[in-house]
Amino acid sequence: MNTLRYLLYCILVFFLAAPAAAVPPPPPPAGKAVLVGDFAVIPLLDGLHTFPLNIFKGVTEAEMKKTAGGHPYPTIPGTFMVYLIKRDNDRFLVDTGNGTLRPGRSGQLLLSLKEAKTAPADIGKIFITHMHGDHIGGLVKDGKPIFPKAKVYVAKAEYDYWTSEEAMRKAPEGGRGLFPLVRDVLRVLEQDKLLIFFVPGEVVAPDVTSVDLAGHTPGHTGFMFASQGKQLFFVGDLLHGAVLQMPRPDITVDFDVDQPAAKEMRLRTFKRLAEDRIPIAGAHLPFPGIGLLRPAGGGYKLEALK
Repeated sequence: MNTLRYLLYCILVFFLAAPAAAVPPPPPPAGKAVLVGDFAVIPLLDGLHTFPLNIFKGVTEAEMKKTAGGHPYPTIPGTFMVYLIKRDNDRFLVDTGNGTLRPGRSGQLLLSLKEAKTAPADIGKIFITHMHGDHIGGLVKDGKPIFPKAKVYVAKAEYDYWTSEEAMRKAPEGGRGLFPLVRDVLRVLEQDKLLIFFVPGEVVAPDVTSVDLAGHTPGHTGFMFASQGKQLFFVGDLLHGAVLQMPRPDITVDFDVDQPAAKEMRLRTFKRLAEDRIPIAGAHLPFPGIGLLRPAGGGYKLEALK
């Protein structure tokens, strides 16, 4: 046996004999329902992804790597999460994931909905936290609404931003291409009379209140679900890379439209949610994306609900 063949043989024996690497299994399409009073909240996985480390701002790369626990990769793990809410015969969604709007990142929302025994025609309302592609991509396909009976709730400030020519001119060059995509989605919703505007603080459904989270986008919105003394706050993109922005909520991200405002909103909102012990659900939190904020060091950690 020559040297090369011997080395290959040793490598093969090593991998056959060694225990499998500790790679976590992929999460299921749909998580277990979390009860919030009369609401049953079901996490739906739209997909897994990673964020490049260099899109995060505010501290040095060395500090970020230390904060993230010294993971040997140049990216930060994340998810695309959507939430199905059931209440009696009502079916709601918070956001809709990527859909087919983003090439190479087609979402699996419809598969996850099927796992949750729900059809697109069952959805009566969709609450949109903001209009980035990974939140509205699942609304429209081939010029038609995917959820034909659903009223789609969008903050008026968010609509005004994405339909503004001035806002598009001022946007970074890499972000201008999203404006026509958003407008295409809005056009379909308007044609089918599915679009409903709201302002922060407005009750958009019984026991569901919109909350201003502006910063990430001008109309970025959270939704507070409250029933029978229980609460759950949907934070949208208040954070992206949990392993960074939980312990260091002062870290911002490139695609915050207003990074200082997004940082201040995150710091203020995290503090209130932790003090009031209000559970959160996030679009990019580790599956199943729901938990309690606990103070930890100078930041926070996410504790699973019991």
